[in-house]
Amino acid sequence: MAAIWAFESSFCPIRRAKLEAVVAFDDIIRNLLTLSEVAEAWVSEGTELGPKGCYRPSVRLNVPSDLFDAFFNSPRGYRALFLADPDDGQAANGKLLRALEPRLSAEVAERCGESRLSRASIRNAFLANSAKVWPDEESLDFREATEDIAIAQWRECDWINAPAGAGLWAPQGTKLKVFGAFIDPWGNEVVAHKKIRRRFDIHECGFT
Repeated sequence: MAAIWAFESSFCPIRRAKLEAVVAFDDIIRNLLTLSEVAEAWVSEGTELGPKGCYRPSVRLNVPSDLFDAFFNSPRGYRALFLADPDDGQAANGKLLRALEPRLSAEVAERCGESRLSRASIRNAFLANSAKVWPDEESLDFREATEDIAIAQWRECDWINAPAGAGLWAPQGTKLKVFGAFIDPWGNEVVAHKKIRRRFDIHECGFT
């Protein structure tokens, strides 16, 4: 995996050394469990999905900057796993969500109640295939994006619905978002058509 993840020669050598020292994604999961803090939790309706009454729970996490970096930008991190193989990335996403789910579900139920999603539906939403963890894009300034990662297929990608060059950027931040799946009134998972290929988008473009 690490052999196909490469940084540009201009990338900060101190940051690079820290990121290349990350041993395994399991270490990142353990650190997210112990070092992340829930900043916000909410339930939102999917207004463009077709069926009415589809809701999903979401949580914003505050994390140390070094942990954010390891999660998103290291050769053993989230995107690197998707780069190696879309199914490896999806499996890592699921493993992380299984670890975080009890705390996430409790926070959403406590802060938002169960009028739109039952506790069981909240749990199922965080464990569903379309649930995901991702940087809080609202906290990032894409005007500052630089080419930090040297991956040819990501440089050539120009079709995803993302700011130009986003896949090659190694942003620094302190906020992650966890999105549960949309759940309809009958408890079914509902996926927006543009997110069906999410794991392939990250593999091919480094962003989604």
